[in-house]
Amino acid sequence: MSEIVQIEPANWAEFLREFAARNNNRRARFDVYRRGGATEAEAREEHLEDIRLKTDGNQRSVEVIRIDRTNSTAEKTRDVITGVRGVAVQYDTDGSENVLEITDDQNTLISLHFESRVDGAS
Repeated sequence: MSEIVQIEPANWAEFLREFAARNNNRRARFDVYRRGGATEAEAREEHLEDIRLKTDGNQRSVEVIRIDRTNSTAEKTRDVITGVRGVAVQYDTDGSENVLEITDDQNTLISLHFESRVDGAS
């Protein structure tokens, strides 16, 4: 069973910087779980480049930058999650970081799933 650890809001910026550095270039895809049971899952993975916390007054957002390395142009995708209310990390059975969980002010859970280091598949 995997462990989920909640990150304290005061530590979000540092945690996300370090998380992005540790997981740089790992393949990742988003799954979104909305209130009421609706879910969305990305069909393809892109390689993580960076994750940043942005603060505007009391509002916090998280920007996730990934790169599509399937073609020679290596286009970047920037996803911004606004109204962030929670950040957590889920660990795989080997202790590696497997999922970054972000909850917004609408109680939407946005999960960034990483390629497994245990079995090599996402």
